[in-house]
Amino acid sequence: MAYLLLLSYSNLIAKALKIVTNMKFIKIQLAATLLTIFLSPLALAQRPTAPRLLPTKTLAYVRIDDTRDLKAKMGETGMGKMMADPQIAPILGTFYSTFVGQLQGMQDAIGLNLDELLSVPNGELAFAVVATKTEPAFVVMLEAGEEMPALEVLLDRGRQAAENNGGSYAEKEVGKISLRSLGGRRNGEGLHYFIDSGVMVGSNRADYAEQLAMVWTGNGIDHKPLADNRDFTAIMSRCVGTEGERPQVSFFVDPLAIVREAGKSSGGNIAILAGLKTFGVDGIKGIGGSAIIAPNEFDSIIHGHLLLNANRQGIMKVLRPKAGPTEPENWVSEQVNSYFTANWEIEKTFNAIENLVDTFAGEGTVENRFVKEANKNLDIDFRNDILAQVDDRLTLVQLIVPPKKINSQANVYAIHVKNPSRMKTEVLPKIVEKIKGNGGPEMKSKLFGDATIYYLDIQVPNAEERNIRIPSPCFCILEDQFVASDSLQALEEVVKFNSSGDGLLSESIEFKLVRDRIKAQLKNSEMSILAYQRPEEAMRLMYDLATDPNNIDNLERIAESNPFLLSLVTAVRSKKLPPFEVFAKYLAPGGAFIVDEENGIHYTGFSMRRE
Repeated sequence: MAYLLLLSYSNLIAKALKIVTNMKFIKIQLAATLLTIFLSPLALAQRPTAPRLLPTKTLAYVRIDDTRDLKAKMGETGMGKMMADPQIAPILGTFYSTFVGQLQGMQDAIGLNLDELLSVPNGELAFAVVATKTEPAFVVMLEAGEEMPALEVLLDRGRQAAENNGGSYAEKEVGKISLRSLGGRRNGEGLHYFIDSGVMVGSNRADYAEQLAMVWTGNGIDHKPLADNRDFTAIMSRCVGTEGERPQVSFFVDPLAIVREAGKSSGGNIAILAGLKTFGVDGIKGIGGSAIIAPNEFDSIIHGHLLLNANRQGIMKVLRPKAGPTEPENWVSEQVNSYFTANWEIEKTFNAIENLVDTFAGEGTVENRFVKEANKNLDIDFRNDILAQVDDRLTLVQLIVPPKKINSQANVYAIHVKNPSRMKTEVLPKIVEKIKGNGGPEMKSKLFGDATIYYLDIQVPNAEERNIRIPSPCFCILEDQFVASDSLQALEEVVKFNSSGDGLLSESIEFKLVRDRIKAQLKNSEMSILAYQRPEEAMRLMYDLATDPNNIDNLERIAESNPFLLSLVTAVRSKKLPPFEVFAKYLAPGGAFIVDEENGIHYTGFSMRRE
């Protein structure tokens, strides 16, 4: 609106000038002058964002687009609403005040309390490591805006500390910008920064801080920005929302460039580059991702992208995801904490690793040092009995086994096999017999339902007093899968549930909701990996432990030298926890999936919004 008013005002002046004179040249000159005067504040208000300020040779970068927007969006999430709940907020308030009290020395040192320190970022915030002609430079860009006085207090304390410890303080004019330097006792160390338009830009290198100041003012320096880096833009274009939502947080890493810089400083750049090519690491063009907070229907969406050359060589051949089925198996209950399944070319992955190791360690290294040793120690033919028998799908399930203890969450692993009958009657019995003869914990077996379960009987002294679950590694063949766990109780639950089939995860309404959201985001693509989480169950375990007096006593003993845990214990003891349902109403399921694309591998994870 202000812009339109300025234009209207300039038009009125131009009409007045036309009445006074008909001299075309004067009219044009005066109109141009007036427009320049009126529009110059708008032009001055613009400044480079981090992708425009940083160079195309940025090694690593993380950016918050606007800390104010991020804070507001966090308040819209389930966790933000939980923290504001009147039944939960007093507990968090007690925890926060106790924790802040533990940090009183920080305020004395820097001149700001924790609240003031956290409020300093008031807009864009970015950190980066960039390549230079000599050694890499660290860069920080912090928009403080109205909080600039607090930032100045922090910088003044830094200046005093530098001078008190034998350092130095200096100022240098770069164009219209004052470049300040807080130097350490050693030459080159310290913070070198300038402040303009409510933004502080700094570096650990004085020469690079000066270069940043020149880019900032646009004085004609030759500068190719990160925003023009094709690898960076290719990654960022894959990390926006499906409806075009802009991420609040983003990051980018160029691992190959980082290795090159390391080689440059060590003097072995040529050898390192040759090794990278042999390994195939030179095919990694970049890694990046983003976080989108509180978009429509979601609490958050997380993206990650590994940008690769189309022709994958060396170690890149180890990455062998493939499109395949992701429907939960019949032994997976809707009561599990989480579910993860992956379609992966296992035999081809092993062959790629073998070729890579043999290239550097000598032909036959894997065969002689691993395969033959496995054959001897397990009394099997590893390639035929194991590698050729495993199918290309793996699954991991997590569930809680009673009674509730710190490590009550158990893991159950499954690998689909091509010939389960042979695995059950020939391969596993031979492996078990070999394990029994090697000493150590006793290997036992038991018939449970239709499955023969093999397990190690491990005894841990004083386990009950320490309130921990005793691990019991175990495995069996269940239908067409080799299933293993770190809990005999969990494996028995899986076998038992497989027989009943009542309450399948695949038929769960929440799982179907997550799966449908994944399909909507996939569009016409096929996924290789699917994950499903129920944070409510993880929170339930924490809640039960927090309300158990014995667990609180154990935690208090551990927390004696830990301010964070001590604050947590104090909060729990001083305020009675509300019913678990108060917490649960803010927790919604989430999911994730991975797609193997032509230009790389893309990850998307999300948590639903509980309405």
